[in-house]
Amino acid sequence: MSSPSQLKNGIERSFFGVFSDPEAMARAIGGLDPGAPGPRSVRGGAADFHAVLARAMLGEVSLGVGRFAQGAPQRAELSDTHTFMFATEPGLVRRVSGRTLGGNRIIHFRPYAETVATSPSGMAWAFGILLVPGEVLATHAPALAGFDLADPSQNDRMFLVPADAMTRLIALMNDAARIARDVPWIIEAEEPARALAGTILEALLLGLSQGELRHHRGAPERHRQIVARFEQLLHERPEDMLSLAAICAALGVAERTLNLACQQFLGQSAVSYARGRRLDLVRLTLLSSDPTTTQVTSVAMRYGFWELGRFAGAYRLRFGERPSETLRRGG
Repeated sequence: MSSPSQLKNGIERSFFGVFSDPEAMARAIGGLDPGAPGPRSVRGGAADFHAVLARAMLGEVSLGVGRFAQGAPQRAELSDTHTFMFATEPGLVRRVSGRTLGGNRIIHFRPYAETVATSPSGMAWAFGILLVPGEVLATHAPALAGFDLADPSQNDRMFLVPADAMTRLIALMNDAARIARDVPWIIEAEEPARALAGTILEALLLGLSQGELRHHRGAPERHRQIVARFEQLLHERPEDMLSLAAICAALGVAERTLNLACQQFLGQSAVSYARGRRLDLVRLTLLSSDPTTTQVTSVAMRYGFWELGRFAGAYRLRFGERPSETLRRGG
């Protein structure tokens, strides 16, 4: 469901959707920032995936409020627009680019950041996202926040915000989500949209000014670079079943360092992530193949899966269906 009014880039000013496909949810979130490639699922869609998203484009501010029944792993490449994210329900946490997000914490992603987000197994994730152009922050941040948010440090920044300020911001975000769902015509009207955007922006910046900047105690930037090189290695050698020793040798890092970086940014070990990537490639190949001329066994072995029984079990666990079912839907 969405309102008919659209911006020049074809993105609706207001939107509300319910999703059973993680890729469709990722595309809907990506609609907040048409200038960026947008998020993508780290894993394929399971049969029980369920998520909702409300989205509003309010001129100076774009916002999204959503919920995953189970927090789906996602990667995203951001644009130069400043992005802020936080949990909107108590007790829920998300591992985002090596940092734990939840409670009264707000993460401010540096422009052009590459982010990875994962959740504890089986845990839901309810979130708010605010996107603010740099020129808007340059105008408002010194007056409202007391320091220049438009000049971020090298790494993403985490703020611990007072509980009352966080409660107000979440309430405003939920109000915007209800408007997008129930009375989207309000967002189409210029004056109400401008008033809502200004109120939410003020609440965000006031909370940050009252909050505490939490410095990361680890080595996030170095680990981010290691993970990026690891991703590049997997991209260059998609059909190779690389051992942990072979990966470390290619990257020039110790096993402990690689696994620590992967746990921080990918939420799993290097070997597990590499295996998942190969499963994803199997799925993509099956979906694009002719079921009358393609054998699942051949595709599995092409990507290094020799023990076919274990492969079939891992595939079904990841995608919620047997590989033969995927193949029948392909072509």
